[in-house]
Amino acid sequence: MTTPNERYAALIHWVEEAGGSLHPSVEVYQDAVTKGSFRVKDGGAVRLGETVVTLPIARSLSYLNAICGHPDFPAVQHKSISGKTDDNDWFPAAFLREVLPHVVGRFVLMREDLRGPASAWWPYLRTLPQPEHVAGMLPALWPADDLEFLVGTNAYVAVQEIKSTLKKEYKQAIKLLPSSDAAAYTRPLYLWAYAIFTSRSFRPSLVIPDADALALPCEIDDFSVLLPLYDVGNHSPVARTAWRTDSETLLCRLVSGQACESGSQVYNNYGMKTNAELLLGYGFILPEEEYLHNDYVHVRTRATDDDDLAGTHLVSLRPMTDPTSVVGRSKRLISGDDVATQFAHIQDSLVTSLATMDDIMAGRIAPPVKERIVQALGSKLAQDLDVLEEVEEPDAEAEGLNANQRLAVRYRQQCVKVLENALRCLASDDE
Repeated sequence: MTTPNERYAALIHWVEEAGGSLHPSVEVYQDAVTKGSFRVKDGGAVRLGETVVTLPIARSLSYLNAICGHPDFPAVQHKSISGKTDDNDWFPAAFLREVLPHVVGRFVLMREDLRGPASAWWPYLRTLPQPEHVAGMLPALWPADDLEFLVGTNAYVAVQEIKSTLKKEYKQAIKLLPSSDAAAYTRPLYLWAYAIFTSRSFRPSLVIPDADALALPCEIDDFSVLLPLYDVGNHSPVARTAWRTDSETLLCRLVSGQACESGSQVYNNYGMKTNAELLLGYGFILPEEEYLHNDYVHVRTRATDDDDLAGTHLVSLRPMTDPTSVVGRSKRLISGDDVATQFAHIQDSLVTSLATMDDIMAGRIAPPVKERIVQALGSKLAQDLDVLEEVEEPDAEAEGLNANQRLAVRYRQQCVKVLENALRCLASDDE
């Protein structure tokens, strides 16, 4: 039995064997809150522009490992990525043609996990959350009793859509595998692979050198890529990082855009994601702080099949122009403080879905138009707040709650706060 530190040490060594590296002043640090994370060693430092992680693309894992070099897809080649590993049996051509690429990627991960120590990616697999812990990873995989704590939130609706999609994906894929393989590729293992890819993967177009040159039977971002060691970095929306790939060395580098002092965590930046998106995709939320908040309610104005909150508009805990509304500020269409004060907590795209851009500019909006927008938004947000408040729930720190339930309670409490703040602002008069 090895310890987490020993497993991470083996992972770093495995990356170094292929020509990669971890910054000499950075270590993988373990604690109860962040689990694995990058931290500057005592007495060390990471300077602006220095590389935190260098990863050979040959160590990545994805759909590409199922199709590069496949005898039925001879045109799909990459200088660094091969589908062939020891004792590898190719997935059937019909499986690769008919199953969605991101689903194939999950089966690639399942295949390697089933190989155990014989897998070329075993040093990486040992550091991942294991299949038996899947119920504590993402809301879509939570037990029903835990999921009930999200009833009435955006996340709860999205989870139902995700669960339905996962069921269809697995059912279609498993039919296209030989019966001898189907017994090993179980649905619980598929759900684990979904959770790993969802919470740890990267877009190929951003990290794979010469990705556009691949003769793939799909778009390059129709799937995602796992980057061992590279994926240890935790998320901060204010972290300044760069992902750089090199077509000559076939290396992907995580570069720090800021200095990090001794003992500090070295963050990655997953993009401008709200707490709803972080909860669904990564299983955590960022707490409200004086210098930063990440609390937004997503509002849909039309029916959609999306299961990732795409096509929604944001309602913010604090004004969208507030310096602490980092995600909100990144989503605004109108620069400056030109939106009428009553709509300060509401993404301008939502307001413009009810009126023209000219209508909402401060000092130019006609009172009847403004009243119509306020009534429409107020009715929608009040309805959403009523749904949330119909559920009586304990405090997040109450005894008897498990980790999933505490997380869900904290999330919905912030959703209530967002809606209350926005309704209060709508009810004000800025004339």
